[in-house]
Amino acid sequence: MTAIKGITALLFATLASLAAADTVYKYQRPDGKVIYSDSPVEGAKLIGRFELVPAPASPAAPRREAPRRPATSSDDAAEQRAEALDAADARIKAADLELKNALERQQQAVEPRPGERRGNEGGATSRLTPEYFARQRAAAAAVDGAREELDAAYRARNEARE
Repeated sequence: MTAIKGITALLFATLASLAAADTVYKYQRPDGKVIYSDSPVEGAKLIGRFELVPAPASPAAPRREAPRRPATSSDDAAEQRAEALDAADARIKAADLELKNALERQQQAVEPRPGERRGNEGGATSRLTPEYFARQRAAAAAVDGAREELDAAYRARNEARE
């Protein structure tokens, strides 16, 4: 009987060591970077030590779903509000992307295209044509329109939040 008790104690000790919490160390390197490691880091200052506790085992019994309750008007309102917020967020993302694209196109439009410069008499200097300036105004108008759309999208999201 003593041998069985000894084997059982050894088995429990082994299992306890396997289930023991892992240790994570927080170090700061000389350059200021913070590092998390499960082993010592050479040349770094120890800031903290954390014990990671294993998650409890899930119960073997299957979970029963809670009985469904009938949908109410507040559930419908919450669902509609969530859909409106999702739509507003999608509109914001699209408007933000369009603004970035418009700003990039405006930046690319700064450089005159072939035929948008005319030489002055004597050939020492040149001037830009009205087509160049029309293209600049169109690029600026596209940026302004994209900014207005982004502002409108933010207003729509704020209204959906209320």
